[in-house]
Amino acid sequence: MPESISRRINAANLSGADERQLRALLLSMFADLQSIATQFNQLRTDYNANATIATDTTATAITLNTTS
Repeated sequence: MPESISRRINAANLSGADERQLRALLLSMFADLQSIATQFNQLRTDYNANATIATDTTATAITLNTTS
């Protein structure tokens, strides 16, 4: 079952500052996951379209927003 970051944060009993910090972090992670999914799907599309796997992919490098 898909989860909504916004819905879960709104349902959590957090102070305003905590909520803002957590929301920013989770939305950054969500953007990173979307970027990874997009490039993975491009790699898969390129792989499936190329019978000999002799040409390069058109997928781009991923730059993550979230760091440890």
